This record gives sequence, structure tokens and C-alpha cells, in this order.
Amino acid sequence: MDTYIIRKTYPLPGNEIEITSENLIYSELMKSYSGCQSESMKNNDKIHKKCVKIANLIRDIEKLNIK
Repeated sequence: MDTYIIRKTYPLPGNEIEITSENLIYSELMKSYSGCQSESMKNNDKIHKKCVKIANLIRDIEKLNIK
């Protein structure tokens, strides 16, 4: 199994999240624009949708962790 790294893309305030591994690059800008590159071309759309869900979960966790 790959090791996945989830981080904020830029230190500035915003919703930018990046998810990377040896076989995956997902990046988004302002939650409106996102892109995904994976090894599996036939499943890339499904992987992209899952990454969007993960990014939203990370934002929810951050909100809960601040309070």
C-alpha cells in the first residue's frame, strides 16, 4: 500500500488541499478547480471523486479540531 500525504498546498488561507503518493497526485484550488493524475486511466474519474470527498473530510476535521 502506498503512503499518502495530505497537506495544504499554500500557506495562505483557503481551501487548497493536495493529496500525493507514489501513484497519485490530486490538487485543488479554492475548492472550485481540482485535478487528479493516477496510474489507472480507466478509474481516474472515480479516484478524482474519492479525493474530493477526502479533501472535504479533512476540512471538516480541521473545523472540529479548532473548537
